[in-house]
Amino acid sequence: MRSVLSRHHRKEHGRETSLAAITLAGGLVAFVAGIIYAGHFVAVCVGIVSALFGLYSQLVSATTRERWVNVIGIGLAVVGVGLGLAHGGFTL
Repeated sequence: MRSVLSRHHRKEHGRETSLAAITLAGGLVAFVAGIIYAGHFVAVCVGIVSALFGLYSQLVSATTRERWVNVIGIGLAVVGVGLGLAHGGFTL
């Protein structure tokens, strides 16, 4: 079964689709942890890693759908980092 994100001239893009999904998941984790005051450390750490991971994923993405998912994941990660820094940053 082909993924919705990897439909591009009848070629499978399993690696690129997985990278985009991981970026989105990491961005969601960073955003949710950033909203929670006690989760500021997790938000900053996961957000930075997800943003960097997402930039690599954006570099190797093959379809426009993957690029959209990457941009949304990177955006959520950056907002999560910002919220985490506002709530205490790297302090435990």
